[in-house]
Amino acid sequence: MAPKKTVELSELEAIELEYKRMQIDRMREEMGERQEKKERLTRDRERQALDFKKSESERLRRQSICKHRKGGRNNNFAKGSDANYSINQNTYPNGDMCISCTRCGKEVWKPRPELRKTNRELYNAMWAEWQKWLEYPTDNSPSGSKIFEVIPAA
Repeated sequence: MAPKKTVELSELEAIELEYKRMQIDRMREEMGERQEKKERLTRDRERQALDFKKSESERLRRQSICKHRKGGRNNNFAKGSDANYSINQNTYPNGDMCISCTRCGKEVWKPRPELRKTNRELYNAMWAEWQKWLEYPTDNSPSGSKIFEVIPAA
């Protein structure tokens, strides 16, 4: 086995070598911190997506059991007993119309005419639901008005 060579460094070279080692250590720490931050952000995004899915399923569940009626006692909003429905019709400035339940937040949009040409089945389903919700009796007055019309280029 060959003997190990020892190299004598001047004080300046030793300081410079130590400085470079410290820089390497600092860069490794920064890279580790950056990797931890990426992993933490990834976990946060996954948790947020899971929370969103849970809240979305809960919202849909609440909407499915809601009777959309006024009345009900003891904070039992889903079991409204009034003859009137707790719905509002709103017309947006561009002419889009929406009927929404003020209790569960369900929205029923009037289908746009161009949807009839692109997806007839979806249009028919949306139109049937829109007509059903239009027939619900309510003492709420519609809100909004059409201010402008967007006409797509032919």
